[in-house]
Amino acid sequence: MAKKIPMTSASSDISSLLPCGSFLRFCEIYLPQAPQIFTYGVAFESSIQRGSVVWVQLGTRKAMLGLVAKVHTNAPTFAVKEAVAHASNYVFDERYMEILEWTARYYLSIPNRALFVFWPNEIAKYLDIFFSRQGKYSSLEVPKRLEDSVQPPLTSEQSLALDKLTPLLDTEGFRGALLHGVTGSGKTRVYLELAQRAIAQGKRVLVLVPEIGLTPQTAARFSSFLGFDVPILHSALSAPRKRDIWLSLLENKAQIILGTRSAILTPFPFDLVILDEEHDSSYKQQDPSPRYHCRELAFHIAHKYGALVVLGSATPSMESFENARAGHLLYLTLTKRATEMKLPKIHVVDMHRKAPLQQSGLLLSPELREALSTCLQQGNQAIVLLNRRGFSKARVCADCGATLHCKDCHIPLVYHKQHNGLLCHYCGRLYPLNTPCADCGCPDYELVGGAIEKLEEEILEWIPNATLVRMDRDTTQNIGAAEKILTAFRDREYSILLGTQMVAKGHDFPHVQLVGVVGADSGTGSPDFRTGERLFQLLSQTAGRAGRAQEGAQVIFQTQNPEDPIVCFALTHNYSGFAQLELSERSEALYPPFCKLAAIEMGCRDEKILKNAAESVASKLSKAENIQLLGPVDAYIPMVQKIFWVHFLVKAKSASAIREALSDLLYKPESLGVPRNVEVRLDMDPQ
Repeated sequence: MAKKIPMTSASSDISSLLPCGSFLRFCEIYLPQAPQIFTYGVAFESSIQRGSVVWVQLGTRKAMLGLVAKVHTNAPTFAVKEAVAHASNYVFDERYMEILEWTARYYLSIPNRALFVFWPNEIAKYLDIFFSRQGKYSSLEVPKRLEDSVQPPLTSEQSLALDKLTPLLDTEGFRGALLHGVTGSGKTRVYLELAQRAIAQGKRVLVLVPEIGLTPQTAARFSSFLGFDVPILHSALSAPRKRDIWLSLLENKAQIILGTRSAILTPFPFDLVILDEEHDSSYKQQDPSPRYHCRELAFHIAHKYGALVVLGSATPSMESFENARAGHLLYLTLTKRATEMKLPKIHVVDMHRKAPLQQSGLLLSPELREALSTCLQQGNQAIVLLNRRGFSKARVCADCGATLHCKDCHIPLVYHKQHNGLLCHYCGRLYPLNTPCADCGCPDYELVGGAIEKLEEEILEWIPNATLVRMDRDTTQNIGAAEKILTAFRDREYSILLGTQMVAKGHDFPHVQLVGVVGADSGTGSPDFRTGERLFQLLSQTAGRAGRAQEGAQVIFQTQNPEDPIVCFALTHNYSGFAQLELSERSEALYPPFCKLAAIEMGCRDEKILKNAAESVASKLSKAENIQLLGPVDAYIPMVQKIFWVHFLVKAKSASAIREALSDLLYKPESLGVPRNVEVRLDMDPQ
């Protein structure tokens, strides 16, 4: 039985309110999610300093842990309580403190909110264990040496990339590189070799992947190549594994960490950071604030403390590509697949012309149906993507034709056969399928527009003996579910992987010889300047899952608009052509990477109060210098959970100009006419 770790607790003295004359020193404390920084007294004999973890009491609440921002001798004019150091006397170093404060400042937030995101929920427990082990032999096992794996020789392009990257490990200051390699070109092998060389030099390595589902595959490759188990850090880890990783970080013992987005927030002083699939929007935090982006945070850390940042992708973000084109990043290319296999041929099926020729309601074209049958008959695997959850995308009234919307959100309800009801994808509310029409009360209805559950039934009706597994948000809600699905498919327990965009993200399945994309042009109507980039990335990345180990693979795009330039560029794997067009359009319209951009979202249950507040903010901000204000307009989804939302965009040449213009909105929203019942969300570099 594991030995129980005694919990430390705060001294009862912290609850007493004392005259400021009782202390010679004082400290400013960051408290997770607190609305402001609070002042506490520091006892004469205390060793508290900036970065110390301390016990404090806020009002009459339970004692909580805080982080010391500053220690000073300026006595306040009010009585204060005492801050008491945690028994471990743990102190986060200046690098950690500066990164936390920079993240809050750059991303239009405050340090207290940043601390809530930086610290794990179990930080008190980890510090208690850290305290119990001080002066003792660590219970963490030395990594077991694994059998050396046999690796194929490097390709000439991989060798050239490594020859240019390796000297950068020893260079001072910021170093950055973009490794632009086609799907299957062996970018991971370059990461492995570079990480091994960095570790051999005593350097620390952080490897980031965008999704939890990618960690098993990537960790297995790194562990096999390096000869020891590489520690993984992400939110779905078991409590013991997460605890062990955090203890290795607190004890400053970790040399390599592999994780998802939040791993960059840990107290791990890396010398090399690798962002695989750097284009992926999952590297951007959405909620809660601060809404940081791993790439920008990695750049800041590397500029401030000296590190090598390696970005890798087959479809780099426009920001990264432009940075490389401008000479700010070393640009390295891998133009051929590492296996010497050719990129798969892509065929386009014009569903607009096919519709009159096939049975109404069918999602699969005859071409894709036949290709699936042939692929499975040959003993191969297939991936089919439809980026739409549920069974039918809408339910319409049989009498008046009105679409049934969620009562709390301005969004059509989606029929989910799995849940036997109509689901709102924004608030999660489930309605009975036979809910009467909100407009006319008619109980009769029709289901229109197929989604992934319907496609699943259609495939199994066409190929009854197929072994199919579906991967979407509904089948991966439980911890470890995505990993199980991907592992089972990789082990050939299933012949078809049907999924939403989850299946397009960097997975390596050597037996996949067919990829089908149903609704290849879906999402093109979204009012977002990144829509084209996202679509090109999705199509290219999904197509790249096919033919990695065998010739003869094929990809089929089903689209209503085969002449769409984005589809045409993806059809020929023409990233450079797409990037040239996209950057030209963004330069003309002045969107990133040619400006800095921030989003303002304002929400309130009272639409009139919201509109008045938004107009007041617009009036004040329109007078600010060095920024361009767009909006307010109703949000794309104007109501979510009975809260109305409006949206602004702020453009400027620099982030500092945006921060200056939005300072009052962040710290003193009432000065801009924003009442307390209006929520304001600020997002620098929205994705």
